Amino acid sequence: MGLGIVDILFLTLSVLVSAVIGLYQGYVGRRATPEGYLMGSRKMRPLPLAMSMMVGTVSAITIMGNAGEMYAYGTQLWIMDLGILLALVIIAKVMIPIIHPMEVVSLYEYIEKRFNAKWLRQATVVLQLVGGYFFMGFLLYPASIALQAFTGLDILLNIFIMGATCTFYSAIGGVKAVVYTDVFQAVVMVVGVFAIVIIGSVNVGGLDVVWDIAYHHNRTELFNLDLDPYQRHSFWLCIILGFFFTLGTYGVNQSQTQRFFSTKSVQDAQKVIYFAAFGMLFLRALIHLAGLAIYAHFYQCDPLARPGAGEPAYVVILYVLTVLTRVPGLAGIFVAAIYAAVLSSVSTQLNSMTALLWADFLKPHPFFASFSDVKAGALQKIIVLLSGIVAIVLGLVVSTLGRSFLRALFAITGALSGPLIGLFTVALFLPWVNLKGASSGFFISIILSVWLAIGQLLNQTQEPFLTMSQEGCPITNATTIAVNATTLAVTESTSIASVTDATTEVSLPNEGHGARGIYGISYCLNSFLGVVICIVVATVVTAATGTNSLDDVDQSLVNGAAWRLFERLAILRGRESPLKKVLPKATGSASIENGKGDNTMKSAEEVDEKDPLPARRGDLKKNDADGSV
Repeated sequence: MGLGIVDILFLTLSVLVSAVIGLYQGYVGRRATPEGYLMGSRKMRPLPLAMSMMVGTVSAITIMGNAGEMYAYGTQLWIMDLGILLALVIIAKVMIPIIHPMEVVSLYEYIEKRFNAKWLRQATVVLQLVGGYFFMGFLLYPASIALQAFTGLDILLNIFIMGATCTFYSAIGGVKAVVYTDVFQAVVMVVGVFAIVIIGSVNVGGLDVVWDIAYHHNRTELFNLDLDPYQRHSFWLCIILGFFFTLGTYGVNQSQTQRFFSTKSVQDAQKVIYFAAFGMLFLRALIHLAGLAIYAHFYQCDPLARPGAGEPAYVVILYVLTVLTRVPGLAGIFVAAIYAAVLSSVSTQLNSMTALLWADFLKPHPFFASFSDVKAGALQKIIVLLSGIVAIVLGLVVSTLGRSFLRALFAITGALSGPLIGLFTVALFLPWVNLKGASSGFFISIILSVWLAIGQLLNQTQEPFLTMSQEGCPITNATTIAVNATTLAVTESTSIASVTDATTEVSLPNEGHGARGIYGISYCLNSFLGVVICIVVATVVTAATGTNSLDDVDQSLVNGAAWRLFERLAILRGRESPLKKVLPKATGSASIENGKGDNTMKSAEEVDEKDPLPARRGDLKKNDADGSV
């Protein structure tokens, strides 16, 4: 049960098309400037950028992991999409109008300008680089397992092939090669996942039958309103997960913000977000339906019902091998979709890592600043190549984590993105927070978030699956299925199969919550907790060290409503100061009596230096002139 000639043809064609697009974009853009190589000269169209953004984070982990989630745990995670939609609207309406007009290459240049601290900008970049490189490792490993099952190639070789392919076309063609290759790969992904939904539905009698089977076997939970933070998923936990995952991925992550930075206007950048939101929710819905369709096929003879069953994500591979291979070409299309998902996500990361290293560390150095466009372009290509090598090595490192890679991914990315979201939240919405407060909140949040994630990974246990069944498994000529974290083999046995008498509903024992300590908290809250820690610490430290004045912050870098509140607070602070009430009156009265206009102006200027309101507003000078406050 492997890939046929037609399947291999489709897979090979998919890889070749991606390489050709890279070569073509490299040829037409061979004279591109460094900014053109990284940003497409800020003239790219919204639709292809949106498609690139859509598939940039819908990786093989998403396809296999989310489908496996629907299969083993039900549809509660689908509610995550509501949080995704809400976060995308906030990014489009709040973040883009402030950051896009700055015309930056590195998103984190905003942090430097907001807090007037280059070192804080570089600290955020280092965090993003660490998270980005490990994320590429996570992207390569699960897909290599799938390809091993389909092709028989070793995991190491699969990781190398995928890493080398996307490194090649990313280095040759820059951001345009990445984006236009993503457009092709988006089509491949949709077709591949759609094939599972259609074949799975037809085989059981229709999509309504798929949903009915899921409903009668407790797979259609959507509104679990329990507030317990120790459960795996609930309505509230999934909303929080989707919201902060999206802010971390599309709001404060260079790999995705670089997409809408490549447009010519704020309106085009917002279109990128809106188009991407529609496409992302559609593709995710297909993935979730695919998981239910796979369950409808296996629900009476479930490969996960036996003790020691592996990661639910690998049931997707099993389904492709046992069902899609019956129709020539379909398995090849799905494998091409997995391959496309990896290439699009890794190439996106490679492009963004290069932009960060160039804009934040190399270009500001006098030696590299003197480079011509040709030399700078060659250096950027070398950075892409080196980053690709690092990604391949980290893919091998991630392979040692074993089975629960989906949860591990969310735990680690949540720990790294939470502090960043918190820092950007402080920068955008809390203008009174000073540099000491913001940096303290950021670093303490990193320490506590990483500590929490490591503790969760070291203490994690396999959550019990929903009820499984083997009552439909055949007694003779049975198919023996082995599913584990590193291999997936399907072999037919002609002998009598040994099936336990317990062929009715089977479920793993409920582990409860174990020690309901901090490590038992749902991974859905990791990013949220990081944000809260950052904001709370920043606020407390600022209160202890002194808040910003209006002169300390550039109004254009802060949300409008937050700035108006800042102004009102500044006015209140000025009114509450007895010294500032008496001093202007006394100065004004003495000046009027003595007829010393020059002294009046001088006193006003002296007061302006201490007053929380800027002298440019003119209010204090006007009040001094008439002797009132």
